Amino acid sequence: MDRKAGRRGRLIAWGGAATAVALLVAGGVTAALQHRPDERTPPSGSGGGATAGRPAAFACATPPPPTATPVPSTPPPKDARYGLRDGWTWHDDPTGFRIAAPVGWARWTEGAVTCFREPSGARVLSVEAGPAWTDPLAHLRAEETRLVDAEALPGYRKVDISTLDVFDGGALWECSWENAAGERVHSIRLLANTSAARAYTVSWLTKEFDWQVNAAYFVMIRQSFTPTL
Repeated sequence: MDRKAGRRGRLIAWGGAATAVALLVAGGVTAALQHRPDERTPPSGSGGGATAGRPAAFACATPPPPTATPVPSTPPPKDARYGLRDGWTWHDDPTGFRIAAPVGWARWTEGAVTCFREPSGARVLSVEAGPAWTDPLAHLRAEETRLVDAEALPGYRKVDISTLDVFDGGALWECSWENAAGERVHSIRLLANTSAARAYTVSWLTKEFDWQVNAAYFVMIRQSFTPTL
């Protein structure tokens, strides 16, 4: 099997294997891949940010820097298998991946992390490139312990940490906590080994109040993600 065929096969598995993610939004997952107006106004706030004395839970927690650029609307790629929601576009990132991203959101990088943040809002999408992990589940559990011990996740509540049969192995971590502004936020992180040497972590963060609506977006994000290197 050639590399492209193998990647297509893994992408199909990526779209169908994550039962735990599908359970996030009962009855509404399939609709996430179709054009549908938002059911609520976008949330606002400070996301999962940090203040002096408290470390940031994840990357992209601070406001976008002056060098951030808005995500432009682009035509869908020829191999696109479905339409995206209104206001979203196919984004080919120079760091080596394709993903569905909201038009007009600020994009910037923090080291190996590509950040997408809602203007004047709390929602954050990020993609981090790194080395492949022998045991993605063990790595996410270690990250959970590290951040909880560092008091970076006050009021922490674990929803799920589990393995996923995606690409060359992956794992899922969903949780909620209180951010620096005292607001409860909800995040899901998907770590996927895309080759023997490379892995990506795709993260989606919103306010807890808006999670049930925004969880459906993550299904679209997850299924659209494709490594291009």
